[in-house]
Amino acid sequence: MWGRAGGRTCGIALCLALVSCSQTASRQAQPAGPPVARVTAAPVVQTQPLAVRPALLVPMVPGNGLEGGQNVTGGLAPARRVGDLPGSGVGPADKVVALTFDDGPDPSFTPKVLDVLARYRVPATFFMIGWEEAAASPDLVKRVAAAGNGVGSHTWNHVDLTRQSDAGLAIQVDKTEAVLSSETGWRVACIRPPQGHENPGLVRRLSQRGLTTVLWSADTRDWTLPGTDTIVRRALADLSPGAIILMHDGGGDRRQTLAALPRIIETVQAQGYRLVPICH
Repeated sequence: MWGRAGGRTCGIALCLALVSCSQTASRQAQPAGPPVARVTAAPVVQTQPLAVRPALLVPMVPGNGLEGGQNVTGGLAPARRVGDLPGSGVGPADKVVALTFDDGPDPSFTPKVLDVLARYRVPATFFMIGWEEAAASPDLVKRVAAAGNGVGSHTWNHVDLTRQSDAGLAIQVDKTEAVLSSETGWRVACIRPPQGHENPGLVRRLSQRGLTTVLWSADTRDWTLPGTDTIVRRALADLSPGAIILMHDGGGDRRQTLAALPRIIETVQAQGYRLVPICH
């Protein structure tokens, strides 16, 4: 999303001197991933790919100012490759790749993604939203877990975690973790911040909750519906040991992703890589 600050001039007529002031317009770079809802007192209208979600009335805090995974004050960095995950046992040269899906589970598309994975006998990892997704489809969460896939949190209703107070994290993070852990049968210990919004302060706060922040090394941007060929190309553009590929099984029309998935799996396997779950 773009931030906007307009310019303006002001003057006082019929005075001895004319006073003018202006503000410089500023713009914030658009990060990768689907748009992030903002929690306000008014209803949140979520644009593609997520549906409209009601706002949660929780306190907000400003961002912590530092961007990126490295924390100069001693915090932890997000995992961007499989080998970055604590206890993965994966070395820099190990030819493994993780397919990951955000914004589900979706009752229409997630079962179809699972069918493709089952046909190729490969696992993936699903970062799930708690509110209208996981909490509304407990049997689907159980099916994802029972098939040997990884499960992680994608917050309660897809908000920017860098702007959440402790009360906000209790809803967005703790509540989602409780739902997912109840439905999978194990403690969910990974979280992917919506749109990849993170900073050292947030990563540290999540770590204090026992959660590993997981990002990605390849972003297909499939939520923009760029076409099946483009999704395949983006998924495989930087194929290398430990790659984490970002796709979506929820939040919108995922037919292009479904069409791309077999080609991605076949190419990854043909190049000698093994597909593995993370956060399992």
